[in-house]
Amino acid sequence: MDCITPMLSEALNSIDDWGDLREKVENILPPGDWRLQEILKFRKRIVLAEKSREQHDITAIRQELAKRKLTDKQYQTEFLYQHGLSAGKITTIIDIARSTADKIILDYRNNHYGENRKILKMTDALALMRAE
Repeated sequence: MDCITPMLSEALNSIDDWGDLREKVENILPPGDWRLQEILKFRKRIVLAEKSREQHDITAIRQELAKRKLTDKQYQTEFLYQHGLSAGKITTIIDIARSTADKIILDYRNNHYGENRKILKMTDALALMRAE
């Protein structure tokens, strides 16, 4: 999805005074200004694109789990955790209660990790899975 349209570019290029760096565009432009409307449409497109990307990643990760024949929820949870996903993201991908995911992860972490572990985004975790 191409979120940057010619109208958005034109709107951004036509703003002469952006004001302070921390000032919101809503405070610079009047509510009915076409440039503000284009910027607001852009923000909506970004939100939709992020949701679409997340759904795509969830589907791809589920396919990766199926390809690897990982059907057991505990193994799925451990596998996803090994690849950098948090309990919240794991429960979004597989049908497992948050408390169950937390317990599996806590047990796994106590047996395999210290405190040095990074949480990744779904897209990054998917790339790691596919690289193996």
